[in-house]
Amino acid sequence: MRNHIGIILPTAFSLCLTAYFPGTQKQAHAQQIVSCPLTIPDVPATTVSGEMLNDVCIPEAFPSNPIDFFDDYSWRAFLALVWPAKDGERGKPDLSAPIGKAGSPLVFETFKSEWEIFQRDGAVPAGWNEIGSENPCAMAGLTSKDLVLAAFSKFANVGQAGAAGDLVGPLVGQNKTYVRFQTAFNQVEFDHIVDRKLYRRENVSNVVFENGAVDLKASWILMDGVANPERFYTRHAFVMNLETDKCEDRLVGLVGLHIVHKTPSRPQWIWSTFEHADNVPESGGTGHGASFNAGDGVKMPDSNPFNFPPSPQAPAPFNVERIKPIHSQTEATNARYREALAAGGSVWQNYKLVMTQWPLTPNAPEIDGKPPNTFPGKGTDTTSFANTTLETFEQKKIVTGCMNCHNTVQGSSDFLWTLSTRSWPSLLAIVNSQPPSPGTLFAQKVDPKLFTESAVPLTPLELPNAQLNEFLELRELLQSAHDSN
Repeated sequence: MRNHIGIILPTAFSLCLTAYFPGTQKQAHAQQIVSCPLTIPDVPATTVSGEMLNDVCIPEAFPSNPIDFFDDYSWRAFLALVWPAKDGERGKPDLSAPIGKAGSPLVFETFKSEWEIFQRDGAVPAGWNEIGSENPCAMAGLTSKDLVLAAFSKFANVGQAGAAGDLVGPLVGQNKTYVRFQTAFNQVEFDHIVDRKLYRRENVSNVVFENGAVDLKASWILMDGVANPERFYTRHAFVMNLETDKCEDRLVGLVGLHIVHKTPSRPQWIWSTFEHADNVPESGGTGHGASFNAGDGVKMPDSNPFNFPPSPQAPAPFNVERIKPIHSQTEATNARYREALAAGGSVWQNYKLVMTQWPLTPNAPEIDGKPPNTFPGKGTDTTSFANTTLETFEQKKIVTGCMNCHNTVQGSSDFLWTLSTRSWPSLLAIVNSQPPSPGTLFAQKVDPKLFTESAVPLTPLELPNAQLNEFLELRELLQSAHDSN
């Protein structure tokens, strides 16, 4: 596949309004990382750079809510991950290139995709700079420059994450196409998974990742009929056609990005989420049509009207709204960075931070990630804590927020649900190998004909009790939150 990546930008845009890195240390492992400056200013300086901070930088004894510093950290992480990647070196930025360089994949696009790590039948993943022979599109010659929006299970990258670690109904854009989801991991996290064989379920226990681990989840929309396509970061990807079961070369646009980073001071990870500014109507609006709202005044439904697995053909869309406003200080940080990016004509000026969530107490790995211990958290959840494209129906209660949901697997997999849902044997294979039992976690089988996974085993597979309890705990948590709405 030719690497077609479309972006409207001047060819020479490289803006660094502030370059202060005394005492900078570089990490050879993973993407370009820098430490906090020796002297941290009381007000974060807007810095557009391909270098990612290794931690949030907060002045010593800062007396109030450090949201500005966490949000600045999030923007730094976002820009480092959407920087052009260095040719031939996965996960590393080309610092000699301007942001928005045409024809180059982004740093995060070269991370190891979920399907590369969690192979069918528990096979050993190919090395960091390799692709391996098996992929969901059954195509030869793929490289790390190619984006594959498909999964070994046919609908696995169409459903949103739901209760008990399973998948729930899809999100449909106003252009009547399904949103596709991509999960990927940096080299620190990938190496840890491979070295400890965490791609196999029997090894998933008491996992503790190293500082510097980064995983992400992106949401992409097919660009067919999308208004103002020049406002989006777009590129070509191999996308599974759910009607033909074949991958097709399609133009897609980025509409959402979760970034999760384990840092020295925050072992419960720092959780950042970004969206395209035109996703949903906002107060003050952009003056452009919304990709997920028709603007006809019809309210968003209380729950997803579509089941999982969905119909291969996308149904008529529903309207999506942001239930809680973005924090005013976050919007102020957005304004600074978007203005800086607009000065160079960058398409990234059309993206914004929705939320940064973090553990309140630094350097305390023994503390859990429940709402009393986080911001946003208990009593501080009046502003947005969810991404409208990734957690469309989980916007009301902080108990359904990122950290509390992932806290369920803090002890077994260090907040990473993917190990519980994707390690071999997969959750799908386990469901289909057992007789359905009403009232239990798996009340019914999933039609295996809807999936492209390997055959369902004849002998029932078992889910370890600890992992079963985690799934049940999350299901109970989310069900309770929805019942109280």
